[in-house]
Amino acid sequence: MICKNCGVQLEETMQTCPLCGESAIGEKPSTSTFSLSYGKRHPSHLAAVQMSPPQKKFTWEIVSIILLSGALTTFVVDFILNRRITWSEYPLAICLTIFCYLSLFAFWNQPTLLKMTGGLLLASLCLVILDAVTGGLHWSVRLGIPLLLISNLIASALIVITRRSRYKGINLIAYIFLGVALICIAIEGVLSFFEMGWAQWHWSVIVAACIIPVVGVLLFVHFRLKEGRSLEKTFHV
Repeated sequence: MICKNCGVQLEETMQTCPLCGESAIGEKPSTSTFSLSYGKRHPSHLAAVQMSPPQKKFTWEIVSIILLSGALTTFVVDFILNRRITWSEYPLAICLTIFCYLSLFAFWNQPTLLKMTGGLLLASLCLVILDAVTGGLHWSVRLGIPLLLISNLIASALIVITRRSRYKGINLIAYIFLGVALICIAIEGVLSFFEMGWAQWHWSVIVAACIIPVVGVLLFVHFRLKEGRSLEKTFHV
């Protein structure tokens, strides 16, 4: 039985809805009627809200100022302490990478996957230039670009899975957790290969072992319980 007011599933013995207090006694609404009314209140078929060009530009300006402030701060502190660029090279690379993707997503009107591909190429070029300027090609080709490529592949896979999922519920949370586990494994593998010449895994295996049971529970809830088919129904939004 389903509450005709808020859409929460009720037990057969319940006389009132525990969420909204609506009486459950009376004629039970049909599935088609409920689906229609729920669809009107929760239009999951509608396209995602898109930011207007002025909003994109404003967001780009704000985030760019934050990135520039962080990059300048780390650069100044590193230069004062060491009289040259040492550890600040990595925060600079992160800020530069975020700026490349942010600029493409804000001003390049292309499909998301194409934007990510362009961001990968542009960010890789910027990393190589930064590495060359600060002391020769050392970490960009063997560390920065592989991590960037793997992150792009995992993010692209998540986007494709999200778009092709018939039900966009807590299964999306499970897929994100799984992507995080894969990224952790990739980070440790690339880092160990960069530092020692071969790949080995320690902490990332523990992280993945902790995440996989959570992913399994979330997918079980999604595929076996009706409440898991929609985030709105699950959290009564």
